[in-house]
Amino acid sequence: MEPGERVSDPVGSGLVLALALGFFVLGSVLLVFTGAGFGALHAFAAFIVLAVVAALNQLLPVLTHAPVARPQFVLVIACAFATGFALLISGFYGAPTFFAAGLVLVVSAVVWLIWNTARLFMGREERQTRTLMACAVFAFMVAAGIGATMAAALGGRGSSASITLAPLHAGIAILGFASLLIVGISYRFVPMFAVAHGAAYGRRLVQWLAVAGVIIVTACLYKPLELRIGLAVLSISVILIGRSHIKTLASRLRKRLDVSLRYGTVAWSFAVLALAFAFVATWESRVWLSAITLGVLGWICVTILGYAYKVAGFLAWQIAKERDPSGQLPALSTAVNLPLAYFALALLALGTGISALCDVIQPQYAQIGYDVYAAGGLSAVAALAKLASLYVFKGTFNGIAPGTAG
Repeated sequence: MEPGERVSDPVGSGLVLALALGFFVLGSVLLVFTGAGFGALHAFAAFIVLAVVAALNQLLPVLTHAPVARPQFVLVIACAFATGFALLISGFYGAPTFFAAGLVLVVSAVVWLIWNTARLFMGREERQTRTLMACAVFAFMVAAGIGATMAAALGGRGSSASITLAPLHAGIAILGFASLLIVGISYRFVPMFAVAHGAAYGRRLVQWLAVAGVIIVTACLYKPLELRIGLAVLSISVILIGRSHIKTLASRLRKRLDVSLRYGTVAWSFAVLALAFAFVATWESRVWLSAITLGVLGWICVTILGYAYKVAGFLAWQIAKERDPSGQLPALSTAVNLPLAYFALALLALGTGISALCDVIQPQYAQIGYDVYAAGGLSAVAALAKLASLYVFKGTFNGIAPGTAG
């Protein structure tokens, strides 16, 4: 079947998501053995970037009717990102690879930016979603450019003054790239996963409040008063969007909340906490580490892991269905190992909370939280791997076609 005849790309997206989860495992292992250093942080960054590459490759054709890309192309892009991040992580552990990492990552980012910008413009539906995604993709390019400059400096081929841009690099990556993309995707995933009667989002004007907040925060990182205003604007947008999500969930058809949405609910709570800690950090700088822990480990990573239960399951089901169109496959609603998934969520939440609190109160005990988080992360990946293998590696089953998860 030619790509133009399909509405999505399960093979390319599925393999890239698997690669992303590999970096999440690496980040979890590094958390245990090296703590929350730059190496571990950028392993999680690789997980986030690759998960987004997989998600947009799958979602743009489905949501916006943009053209479906060939699996080979998205795999080349993903492997380039993976190589760049591997070189970057190696650099943080002593290898002379910083300059090569920056070069590979910035070239990959430019290609990915051009490709996705073209696809977003070619999309015919979901103008609000496409515009917000475009903002996030542009933010990624800015963050990647700053990161490449710092990598060159760390590799001895650039001005050491660029290292001072690290807070700006982190702010744009966390808020402008990852957070805005999650917000945009959640507008569609929440009602879809909940099987809701309708959505309570109206014209979604509040998402532009979030964009304004991101711009103010990243532009005023070193101006306390303006920074607090930006954080306040972001907090208001998060609360208003969260309220809309709650209203949407109230109209769901299924009584039991989907596992992906339970992860999303916990993650959204961490987003609120991360903003609260960031606000406090404008007076007490040592709280910044806790805000980053809550934002990266609690908000972004937990959200992606939660959404992956649905996305990875559907991709695996679609691959199996294309391999054997007449086969009967188990329902997605029964495929997830819920006890393991919820056990993982409990450890992820507990680990994030312990780490964030200890970073402020007793830093010497923060490693306990990182260890608990890593155990939860590995448990979540195990649940996802079991879910995918149910369809991909076991052939055809007797059962019913997939329904929405329960």
